[in-house]
This record gives sequence, structure tokens and C-alpha cells, in this order.
Amino acid sequence: MSSRKKWFLTVLLLISSFAPGVLWAQEYPTKPITLIIPFGPGGGHDLLFRAVTSVAVDYLGQPILIRLMPGGGGAIGADAGAKAPPDGYTLFAGGNTPSTALPAIEGRGKGPDQMEAICQVNYNPTIMVSRPDAPFKTWKQMMEWVKANPGKVVVGTPGPWSPPDVIWKHLMKETGISVKTVPFDGGGPVILALLGGHVDVGSALPIIYSPYKSTGKILALLTMEEKRLADLPNVPTTAEEGMQGAATLNMLGRSWRGVMAPKGTPRAIIEKVAAAFKKMTEDKSVMAMIKQTGDEIHFLGPDEFAQSWKNEFEVYKELGKAIKK
Repeated sequence: MSSRKKWFLTVLLLISSFAPGVLWAQEYPTKPITLIIPFGPGGGHDLLFRAVTSVAVDYLGQPILIRLMPGGGGAIGADAGAKAPPDGYTLFAGGNTPSTALPAIEGRGKGPDQMEAICQVNYNPTIMVSRPDAPFKTWKQMMEWVKANPGKVVVGTPGPWSPPDVIWKHLMKETGISVKTVPFDGGGPVILALLGGHVDVGSALPIIYSPYKSTGKILALLTMEEKRLADLPNVPTTAEEGMQGAATLNMLGRSWRGVMAPKGTPRAIIEKVAAAFKKMTEDKSVMAMIKQTGDEIHFLGPDEFAQSWKNEFEVYKELGKAIKK
């Protein structure tokens, strides 16, 4: 066989091996896409992704259907997302707990080596909140009351190893205080427990706290961020409250949300979904909904998101070792 014929056959083989994947990505999607949210209704994940995906059909040609799958701090939904066919029709709405803390510290959930990063949609600082009838009105007063009454304050968290849960574990280890933590399946149920008087202290993201800020039903004690939030100008930051290790606490309190796919999903599909989500987050109707809730968009594409996720994963691995000592 001549060298020219060999070259021609080689080219044909290469084309035949890549063509199916390329054509598949070009045609994708041909049916609705499911987005698994691993937390309960009314939480930050639920509210944000319902707003963003409300215009999915305009940018993908198909709707994105939300499927709530709470439980195990998000691990149940993460497992389901990772086990789905890698065809782009089942995506996962990941975050700190199911995608970083649980896999890094306990080996549950799914980390950056087990799922494909598509895009980060946003991040939020944690706001520490309490019942207005609690025996304290500020963060300092609460800490003093906790020290004087060890084990009596009941703290609701969005689940084991969620950012607020990690913060309380860190505070108890570093300061010697003692509180009783009760895990819930997401931020929405924490607020309901707080409103019902079942817990004394909880946490909320701006998108969850916003509807209650002027009702007097929930008291904001602290914002875990470097600067005060424009929407909450009267709520002090960790540094203003004189908390030791404020920078570390702010990092632990930052809650992000991103879109992921099962391992092995074609890169062309990942890029197509990421591009669509970027356009969705820039849509005027979506921006109006997001602004109304007090939330913000902080978009990262596939490569930036993957690197940020891996960096955080390593930090949580070391943090888990320190907390468990």
C-alpha cells in the first residue's frame, strides 16, 4: 500500500472516530434537560436556578426542568447526578457542601475528580440570623450568652458540612464554646424552623433573607464578608465584630453554586451548556429577578470554575483534618 493511501485511510479513521461526538454536540439538545438540585424547596439553590433556567428555552432551544432531590447534605443528589448518562441531559447544581466539603472531609458527595465542571453561576456570603425574641440582639451578645449558657443555644444549619455547619464546628474548636447544631435539608427549611421557634440561631443567604429583612420576624446578626452588603448596610461584618480569623471565616461562609455534569460528558456539550448559562445570567428578565432577591451573579466558565473548585477542595481537606483532631 502506498504511503498516500495509508495517509488517506488514517484521516478517514480519525474523521470517523470524532464525527459522532461532534455531530452529537451540534444537535444537542433535542429534548428537555433535567437539573438536579440536591436541597429542599425555597433555598438558595432552588430560587437561583429557577430564575436562571426560566429562559433556558431561549438559549438552548429546550427547557431545563428542575428536580429537587434533598437528603444527606446534598450527597443523594450528587450521587444521582454523577451516575446519570454522560450525554448532557442530566446536570447537577453543585455547591460547597455536596461538591467540596462532603467529598473532601467524609468521602461522600462528588468532588472535582468525579464530575465535570461546567460553570459557576454565583456565590454569596453567609448571614447569621436569630429569632427576634432571643436573649441577644447582636453577634457579640450572642457569643457572650453562649459562653454563659453552654449547650443551650440551638443552631439550625443547611446540612452536615454546609458552610454554616463548618463555621460552627470551627468556632467551637477555636473558642471553646458549645452549641447544639441541628441539620436541615437546605437553607429554606432552616428559616422555617427559625420562624417556628424550633431553633434559636440560623443562617441565610441574601436571596433567602431578603423577603424577611423588613418584617421584623428574623434578626440579622452578622455578615460573613469583608464589606457590608449594600442591601444590608446596618449588619456588621466579621472584622467589625472583632472575630479572630475573620478572613478564614469569610472563606468558609462563602456559598457558591455551579453546574456540573457526569464524568465523561463531551467537552463540546460542556462548552455549549456553559455558553448558554452565561447568556441566561445576562438575560434582562433574569437579571431583574436576581436583583429583586438581593442576589448577584458571579460567573466562571469551565476552566476557571474547575480550578477554583479544585483549590477549594484542597483547603477543605486540610480543614477537615484540623476539625477532627
